[in-house]
Amino acid sequence: MNYSSHRLRAQERKVYKKFFWSIVFIIGAVIMAVYIGLPILAKIAIGLSLIGGRNTTINETTSINVMTPVVEPLPSATNSAMISIYGFSEKDRKILVLVNGREEATTDTGKEEKFKFNNIKLSEGENKIEVVAKYQDKRSTATEFFITYKKEPPKLEIAEPTDGQTIMGEAKINITGSTDSGNKVSINDRLVIVDRNGNFTYPITLSAGENIFNFKAEDDAGNSKQLEIKVNYSP
Repeated sequence: MNYSSHRLRAQERKVYKKFFWSIVFIIGAVIMAVYIGLPILAKIAIGLSLIGGRNTTINETTSINVMTPVVEPLPSATNSAMISIYGFSEKDRKILVLVNGREEATTDTGKEEKFKFNNIKLSEGENKIEVVAKYQDKRSTATEFFITYKKEPPKLEIAEPTDGQTIMGEAKINITGSTDSGNKVSINDRLVIVDRNGNFTYPITLSAGENIFNFKAEDDAGNSKQLEIKVNYSP
């Protein structure tokens, strides 16, 4: 009888012990879930919401942005008062061309997404060209170019020798002259070096009798000026 009672009490202690540790485990699990699991879940939820929000923002921004027009390269200088402008943009966009801040012409891209302008008028000197795409009340950033319109021929002066001059003695001479800085100069179809100030010097050996020199100066706009001088050489 005593043995049975002792055994029964031992089993009860085991049951209580298991129950106690089960309660401890459950409480620990709840605490971990509260202090560790929930914050992680919250962060995951916030991250997903941010990703979703960011995607939405991008889509909304894309829907209202107007692409900057792509324009075929234009010359930096020209001797023509009119130029043509070609390019492409998104379909069904209104394309505007502004010259020195003034709206010069408009057209629509249509479904082909292309545009073309002929006879855009320039002012003499430097011109700022802006090409802008418009959709509803939204405008793109401008594609900008700067074009210098030059209609006057470049400067070309020959200092030595002078036209009709007779030279005696030494056959080797230097031809010297000047033009505008940045211009090209040729003498009898041979290019000569022009310094940053527009001056040039070209050594040459004269032939007995008449020597003819043809000079040509050309600027970056395509304007040119030609001169001819004749020099007589007597050995």
